Amino acid sequence: MKAHTIYTPYIEANKQLKRGGELFMVYENEGCRITSRKISNSRKLYSPKIGIFAGEGSSHSWLWFVDIFDRMGFHDIRVIDEDDILNDGIGGLDVLAVSGGDTFAVAEGLGRSGADLIRSFIERGGLYIGACAGAYLVMNSSKPHLNHFNFTAVKITNLSKYLPECRKMEHKFAMAYGCDFIFHPVRETVRLRMTGVPPFPGAACLDAPMYGGPGMIAPENADVLARYDAFTRKTSFLVDREMAGKTLIGRAAAVAVPKGAGRMMLFGPHFEHPGYPEANKLIADTLFWDGCLMPIDKRIKHQTSATLSKSNGKKLIQDVKRELSNSRIVAAGLEMNPVRWLIGAKTYEPEKIRVFIESMWQRIRVLEKCDRIRYRRDEPGLLAACAEDTTRRLRLLKHKLDGSEDTLHQAGSLFHQLHRYTIAFYNLYFKSVCQPI
Repeated sequence: MKAHTIYTPYIEANKQLKRGGELFMVYENEGCRITSRKISNSRKLYSPKIGIFAGEGSSHSWLWFVDIFDRMGFHDIRVIDEDDILNDGIGGLDVLAVSGGDTFAVAEGLGRSGADLIRSFIERGGLYIGACAGAYLVMNSSKPHLNHFNFTAVKITNLSKYLPECRKMEHKFAMAYGCDFIFHPVRETVRLRMTGVPPFPGAACLDAPMYGGPGMIAPENADVLARYDAFTRKTSFLVDREMAGKTLIGRAAAVAVPKGAGRMMLFGPHFEHPGYPEANKLIADTLFWDGCLMPIDKRIKHQTSATLSKSNGKKLIQDVKRELSNSRIVAAGLEMNPVRWLIGAKTYEPEKIRVFIESMWQRIRVLEKCDRIRYRRDEPGLLAACAEDTTRRLRLLKHKLDGSEDTLHQAGSLFHQLHRYTIAFYNLYFKSVCQPI
């Protein structure tokens, strides 16, 4: 592994300080020292091994983690699902990132065993990054499946016994939570104010988008890293503005919660959204502050990889590129249909399909230039099959929509296939572009 210096391009102000032969990291804000942290001389900071959850219940937003990690040069990445976690596929990771989606479906897919394995990962020294649904997942709950997690006593402010009046986007507004309701007061861009607590010691304010994340009340053992400060011209109000303000303004938007030797970083807004580079930098700061410190002797080694021959690798990428091109054309045509699908507790529109396809299309040229296509397990065969099958499913979906037929079943199976497709693609992608370990 390549060791990274403690100074990183993402942490704006930090210094090393030795006291009695021991090394500390010191953060300063406007010339005032705000904290220091001891760093063991026996451990160096390494580019972290990152797992991105894309399993049952996850939405397309995990691709935002893919995008910013790729742009920032974090390439030691595995995209994982619930089966990987249940087979202890997170034992070799430093970081587990869980983004938006259907929290109930994520919890059900992982079950008690998955919850226990994630708890063990964190307590052993891992860093858990939960955005939106990923934040809700680990909070205390008595509801079935969610009650397997209960990792922290963080409370949410957008929970109500009586549902406020919805002004628009009713399909995105609320969901039942036992006898109560979780409601989403706003969507799109909100203004956040940093508290100065590391790893967020940089800019005083920044913008980030909301797509269903919580307002939070932190327990005593947690650090509030950022608070909702104001709404912006881009904020879309789903409830009365006064109600939205009472629910969010001044409440915690990002909290850090210790658990065993590790930490959970819980974000209401999507700091990982690629359209918000200042917020993205805070994700990078988080990785270098917490995500590189799991003791080497507590890691489980990743599964070894293999390499395709040059001719086989070239053929695989050509085949996938051809099918991606076909799928892009059909998916673009689907967006002309005014249709929505309620899959689990989440609503999906046709434009979400192209998010998956375009994400891979943007990177297929990188794979074309790779000298070696490296992979784990059966990824090449799975990738080729998924590419061809996705085009077939898209054509069938369009045919049924054109005939005004019910398409809920076809849409559900298509989105499931898109997750399998992109998981296989990105695991092969990151293994091929990452330097050998």
